[in-house]
Amino acid sequence: MKITTFGIVSNKKKREIRDVMSRVISLVPDGVRVVALEDTARLLEGGRIETVDSLSVCDAVASLGGDGTFLRAARLVEDNEIPVLGIKIRSLGFLTEDDPERAVSDLFSGKCVIQERMRLESVKEDDDNGDVYTALNDIVIHGVGVSRVLHLLMSIGDTVLGEYLADGLIVSTPTGSTAYSLAAGGPIINPVTLESFILTPLCPHSLSVRPVVISSEEMLTIELVEGGDSMITIDGQEACGISEGDRIRIGRSGKVTKIIVTDEYDFYDLLRRKLKWGGVLRKR
Repeated sequence: MKITTFGIVSNKKKREIRDVMSRVISLVPDGVRVVALEDTARLLEGGRIETVDSLSVCDAVASLGGDGTFLRAARLVEDNEIPVLGIKIRSLGFLTEDDPERAVSDLFSGKCVIQERMRLESVKEDDDNGDVYTALNDIVIHGVGVSRVLHLLMSIGDTVLGEYLADGLIVSTPTGSTAYSLAAGGPIINPVTLESFILTPLCPHSLSVRPVVISSEEMLTIELVEGGDSMITIDGQEACGISEGDRIRIGRSGKVTKIIVTDEYDFYDLLRRKLKWGGVLRKR
């Protein structure tokens, strides 16, 4: 991958962000243009970094922070499907690399792989605005304000899957299977080898309602039967309101997110290291 323009997206709330940005930029070869949006560029005013109005000019983008910063970067370059390299700062960072120096050096020396991750697409039926939202991790339907139970009717294609009471519903991609869905009891799915949706109910008022995995080629429709004003939250980044009677269609997006990883990337090794998966608690 030839890189002539390299973008930076940073989490300015991280106290060491300026130091990390300086280290990353110092590893970018001479002759490669380094750019960022104004909120990131102003963190290192007077340096090598240039301010741009859009990251569409980039050949690759680095997100400096945690998974939330990565999701923001992926959203900023979604239309152009620009590859994103995640570099973590203190956080768990399931979508990000642990070593900034190695990650950037490997990128510019060609020791990296680009993975294409599917995205979700959500649209409200009979919405005059026609707003479409997409997510790399998950789309969550939930109540607002005082805690209340939602009455949801869920269909796959033309078939009703179920009707139940719950605090909400998480619709997750395999990439998001290690995030909110996992915390709510959903399964872990390898995002490199399997494309699917995970439907994870939030605190359902029934022992028979459990997470379901369906094909990414299927269309999911969720109707808010009862529950007052509620919300859809997209990747924890955007939100829109929904009301009783609204029907939300969720399917696979035509866009993908391209993730830059080292050529030694292995999802199961990552799972074991990041989540301490499969550890034996008893002493030998």
